Amino acid sequence: MTKGIVSQLLGLILAIAALSGCMPQGESPQDQREVARQGLYSARFSHDGSWLFVGSLHHGGSLWSSWPPERHFDWNHAEGAQTEILASAFSNDKRFVATASNRTIVLWIRQTGEAFSFWNAPGDILDIALTGTGRYAALAMQDYSATIFDIQNGGIYHRLQHQGTVFDVSIDGSDRLIASGSDDLTARVWQLESGKELLRLQHGNQVRTVELSRDGRWLFTSAMREPGVIWDSSSGRKLVEIAKPAGHYSAVKFSHDGRYLLTGSSDGLVAVWKTSDGSLVKQWKLGSTFSWNQPRVLVEDVAFAGSYYYAVTTDGQLFRMK
Repeated sequence: MTKGIVSQLLGLILAIAALSGCMPQGESPQDQREVARQGLYSARFSHDGSWLFVGSLHHGGSLWSSWPPERHFDWNHAEGAQTEILASAFSNDKRFVATASNRTIVLWIRQTGEAFSFWNAPGDILDIALTGTGRYAALAMQDYSATIFDIQNGGIYHRLQHQGTVFDVSIDGSDRLIASGSDDLTARVWQLESGKELLRLQHGNQVRTVELSRDGRWLFTSAMREPGVIWDSSSGRKLVEIAKPAGHYSAVKFSHDGRYLLTGSSDGLVAVWKTSDGSLVKQWKLGSTFSWNQPRVLVEDVAFAGSYYYAVTTDGQLFRMK
């Protein structure tokens, strides 16, 4: 075989590998631990990264301290049964953790592991967020609404109406604003107290991820097959675009001071960006442990944790990066 043919074949192999997403991208994480054998439905860090809730595929829900990972409580919605927990959230003060299956919601006291309240959900839930003290929960619903639910006392506070399934919700640090992202190709910002729509942002595809900064000044949105965008949440002005991933950004957090953005994507990449100009600071590639023919893994959640960054993936792995 001539050198020319060999060179052409090598080039073709590299091109195919690049298109399939198998090319190495970014650094490897420093540490990796298993928190759910055979994968998970959902996972969520507390706002400071110190706690992690895991809804596993085969063992129900569990609460962990993040690093080194240690399981503290097993939480399920029915005694003697493993619940498929599809979403969870921590209150800002870390006193409460909310867990949601398709049709039930439980509010837990983190310190004791006891259930504080149990409710039948008003519909199928895809995501949940809690206000600072855990009084209200924002529910991303399949019934085309973002529902504000009094999770401590019961009852619907507001229904924030979309024209499609709502995939994601976010609440700012002062409980003034709620953001929602929907299959109707919009991301919206609402006043939490009144339920009034303040802002509507049009996209070209379904909006899968929304995240408000802690002070509520900025909103990040990610639609399928589009770049991530940072917006001014009051004016709707587009501030920065973040490079388009292979799929979509599946997990996002602003740093406490808002200077940096931490993202996880459906192609297994975790990255730190400057919010001022969208420049990439650092990036890591997280591989799947499922099998050799599934090199990609979706990043379920990310967190800033002091001088480290945490990520948890759908194959049940917890990563620590620096």
